Parts: sequence; C-alpha cells; structure tokens
Amino acid sequence: MKLLPLAAVLGALALGGCATFTTLFGGSAASAATLTDAEKALTVAHLAYQGAGVALEQAAQSGALTGDNAAKAETLYDKAGAALDVADAADEAANASDILSAVADAETAISSLNALIKT
Repeated sequence: MKLLPLAAVLGALALGGCATFTTLFGGSAASAATLTDAEKALTVAHLAYQGAGVALEQAAQSGALTGDNAAKAETLYDKAGAALDVADAADEAANASDILSAVADAETAISSLNALIKT
C-alpha cells in the first residue's frame, strides 16, 4: 500500500507551489474571510503537513536527508506543527482571521521543508 503515502507526498509537494493558503480563497488574511473558508484552509494545511511528514520520513530513511539538512527539516516540521496547533486553537475560538494567519505560517514552513527535501 505504498500508493497512499505517495499520494500524500505528491499532494504536499503540489501545495508547496501555492503562494499562501489564503490566496486559495480569493483574499488575504486581513480580508474578511468566512469561518468555513478558514476551516477549509486549515484542513488542507493539515493534509499538507501529513504529506510533508511522510516525505520527511522517506527522505530520512533513504539517506537523502542527513546531518544539518535533517536537523533543519525537523525544525521546519516542528514549526509547521506548532502553527497548526495555533490554527486549531483559533478554530476552537471561531476566529477566521487567526486561523488563516496561523495556516499561512504553517504553509511557509511546509513549503520550506518541501524545498529542503527536494534538494
């Protein structure tokens, strides 16, 4: 069943090309976003984070990611996870703009992680 992890990795890598998740919904974090749109962005961010985790694990296991790059990748992965924790807390508070702000932070870390894995 290697197809599912591969699909997750490809999805995460594809999302790395997005400028920000907020642009998926036609605005910036500063614009009035609906909670539903923010929650959709949060769901996509969680999926990208999971895909990045799979890609990180496979890169480490294959030996493609070692030493300083492995440490940088782990830091970026942890940073993305922390941003998603903030976004989840904002979701509990039904605060759309804070969700989008934290999702943008997570997406930045995930994109950097994906770029590091590709090198």
